[in-house]
Amino acid sequence: MANKTRQIALWRNLAQKLDSYSVGDHLGPSAVPALAVAAEGSGFLATAHSASRLDPAPAQWLTGPMWPPTPHILSFLAFATLAFLAACGGAHQQVRSSQVIVLDPIEIKADIQGGKAESYVKDFDELHDSAMAAMKAEQWAAALRDFERMIKDFPESSQRFALEFNAGLCLEHLGRHAAAAARFADARAHSTGTRHARDALFLQAEALEHAEKWGDAAELYRSGLEDVAVQEAIGGKLGLLDELEAQARRGLALRRAGDLPGADKALRQVEQLYDDHRDTPLVAQSEWVARALYERAQIFYDLFASIHFKLPVERMQKELEDKSNLFLKAEGLLYRCVRLRTKPWALAAGFAIGALYTRLIEDIDSAEVPPELDPPTMELYRDELWNHTERLAKRALTIFQKNIELAQTLGDAEWAEKSHEGYKKVEKLIDINIERRVRLLHGNQVKPSEPSTPTDELDTP
Repeated sequence: MANKTRQIALWRNLAQKLDSYSVGDHLGPSAVPALAVAAEGSGFLATAHSASRLDPAPAQWLTGPMWPPTPHILSFLAFATLAFLAACGGAHQQVRSSQVIVLDPIEIKADIQGGKAESYVKDFDELHDSAMAAMKAEQWAAALRDFERMIKDFPESSQRFALEFNAGLCLEHLGRHAAAAARFADARAHSTGTRHARDALFLQAEALEHAEKWGDAAELYRSGLEDVAVQEAIGGKLGLLDELEAQARRGLALRRAGDLPGADKALRQVEQLYDDHRDTPLVAQSEWVARALYERAQIFYDLFASIHFKLPVERMQKELEDKSNLFLKAEGLLYRCVRLRTKPWALAAGFAIGALYTRLIEDIDSAEVPPELDPPTMELYRDELWNHTERLAKRALTIFQKNIELAQTLGDAEWAEKSHEGYKKVEKLIDINIERRVRLLHGNQVKPSEPSTPTDELDTP
């Protein structure tokens, strides 16, 4: 942009010089007035005629009846001639040292923006400066417009990767995730064999996640992890930290896509990498390890929550066994996540453990009962269930309380508040069952209380 601006200024200055060019330009700014005064004092008429290059007519220097000249006039002419020759010599020297400047043509183009035609100068530097300034100001639509113009007008640019990459970033900020994924794919194609291609692959997969194209995202992560040709195109096999992230993201995407066995396998590989390299500080501190543990626990939580106690009793016994096994698997993974103390996943896991106990109490409370039970018998039945679930409720209270304390230690008010809400929910369950027991002890016959509404899923950071 700066070069083009200087070129336009040069053209303008040249035109102004051509318009004003005169004898004064040869003799110097003070020569013409001095000559005019001298000629007037000698009875001569001196005409400083335009010597413009656009008007080459010769100047008429001496006219009138005063010829032949007097000695005074001859002295003046000698002096004026020497001054003129000196000035011309200077002008001639100036021409020899001048430069010929060849300026590039200015090309004006137009495209459609927001349904309206919009013109712009086809100049890479100008468009690039404008795009980067817009990005800095977080004016994503304006930046995207200029990047797309550069991609269209300068397809062979050595900066094609950066143009595609930055256009993808702008599209992500604008919420156009599918289009962003396509731009990142083009960026990969223009940076084959480099680490730039690896960055573009991860951002392409992330854009697919944001577009909720979970299957496509999972396959892209798989290709980076396992496909030799793709690995060569992205600068080699993934390093340890990149492998941790890719496996964790792949597992998350597979879980969202409904492939629970595939998700469990991918997330277990993250755990294995952690176990093999836990002495490496960057691995031990990686949030992807904590998130993989949390995501895998959610797989078991979802399976656990999908089991409802139904009659007959034989089926209910099998469901209780299956539900208990899933409970223990989820709980073990969540406790492991908490011990990593990686914010926010450790806090989310602590909350999830409390929610796990709460959900078990709710599911037991809402279990199917024989239809022939009358209301008084139903109250006795629920009181008997409470004998088995009361200790679960007390355990849940302890877990939520400890998570509140951990959240306060880590300075996370959001999870402290969520854990406090979980604590109050369990307190309400305890109060309901205590009231029932009091009624039964006093022989009061009342309508049985409604079972609790189960919690469908865990909160995710």
